[in-house]
Amino acid sequence: MVTIARIVLMPIPGYLLYQNIPELYVALAAIILLGVTDWIDGKMARRDGPTVLGGLLDPIADKIFIAVCFLPFAERVLPGTNEIVFPVWLLILVFCRDFLVTSLRTSLSLRDAPMRTSTLAKFKTAIQMTAVGYILAIVIGALHAPGTLATFYVFGGASLIPILFILFRLIIKRKSPGLRSGTMAGLMVGYAAVFYFFSIEWSMAILVYSVTALTVFSGFSYLADTWSALKGQPGGSKEWGRFILEGILVPTAFLLCIGRFETTGMSSIIILAITLELATGGLANLLASKKMRLKFRWMATKSIAEVLLAGGAFAISRLSEPPSFPIGQLLLTAAAAVALLNAVVSFYRHRRVYLDSI
Repeated sequence: MVTIARIVLMPIPGYLLYQNIPELYVALAAIILLGVTDWIDGKMARRDGPTVLGGLLDPIADKIFIAVCFLPFAERVLPGTNEIVFPVWLLILVFCRDFLVTSLRTSLSLRDAPMRTSTLAKFKTAIQMTAVGYILAIVIGALHAPGTLATFYVFGGASLIPILFILFRLIIKRKSPGLRSGTMAGLMVGYAAVFYFFSIEWSMAILVYSVTALTVFSGFSYLADTWSALKGQPGGSKEWGRFILEGILVPTAFLLCIGRFETTGMSSIIILAITLELATGGLANLLASKKMRLKFRWMATKSIAEVLLAGGAFAISRLSEPPSFPIGQLLLTAAAAVALLNAVVSFYRHRRVYLDSI
């Protein structure tokens, strides 16, 4: 219920992130609240034991959180500068990693192959969620009080939270702090120092480039495991073709369209398409755990259609004189409709499996 609430409530900060002050303060509060729910359901799972449905929904909810929060930053200019808050090409790297890892996990699960999860990969979502709050704090600080240290004090206060938690465990509980607490404390204090010593432009650049690099590097262990499992195996070339389609070309085609159309609602369509693809990828992971394979031809046809439609929309948006008829918007909407159709068909065809997992 906590995880589903996090998914259902995500449109609220998604809408608010496109607004200005004072709505951005509400967005920051909503993001913090939703981030806390991720900690709550994790604590409940450790206390009461995990469930199949929870194991399926939690990573999907995390990915939807990142999609809804990161994508609006690719359409916002950092106040006082001419720089985009989160450049689109960096977003492409972030989401290609997530799409690719989801596809790799499905393939390895079908083969009963081991999948290592690096320490960095375990912390990846927490780091990304923290980065969302920091990015928004910088934007609010630049809008509200440019040239002051107000945002630095916000960062400094945020850094005290994991430090106080560590001290609480050491002094009151007499337990050693966990690796996650120490990592988050170090990152928060480090970034507060970066913001104090560097300009707002450099601080934002260091933050978004660091988050992107950490996200990408955290996926290398999955790639290495998949290479070992598929090397020389029959059907391996088909699998790699699927990885390229689902893990790289599909998210790239959709994300290239961010900010390309002025028509109201196009950003929402891109966010919807990305979240639907992430959700169906999570459902495919569940099927793979039960040794059920989705039809390759259907998945390939779906992915090729999305790439052609979204890619065509991007190409039209690049024309010096785009046509008066909104053909680019229609192509992008059609690509999102394919993603929606795939999600509906996938759930309906395997509804018994999903419902039995509840």
